[in-house]
Amino acid sequence: MTDLDGVEDPPEWAAYQNLSPAAQTCLLLVGQHDGDGWRGLIAQAAQEGKDMSDRWVREQLSELEESGFIESEGPNTRRETFAVTDEGREVLAGMRNSLDRALGDD
Repeated sequence: MTDLDGVEDPPEWAAYQNLSPAAQTCLLLVGQHDGDGWRGLIAQAAQEGKDMSDRWVREQLSELEESGFIESEGPNTRRETFAVTDEGREVLAGMRNSLDRALGDD
């Protein structure tokens, strides 16, 4: 899409470039573990060698939710389980496409 100045807007899936590496990691983990609580995300991140505190992960999840990339779900409002939204899937697809291009797997 082009704005009024004739400048091409980035595609929706390119939003991953604006995410911090920690937010990208959290989004990937939510995508891999839909329905897993945030404590599970921390454990998964620790297994992958990431150094993130509970608080840092909660902040990233909150920012991802505010951006509309994930949503809290579950039987209560404790915000312990998350799922990727359609917008979040577009971001994940953009991450995948960027990696494919970088690896020459077009």
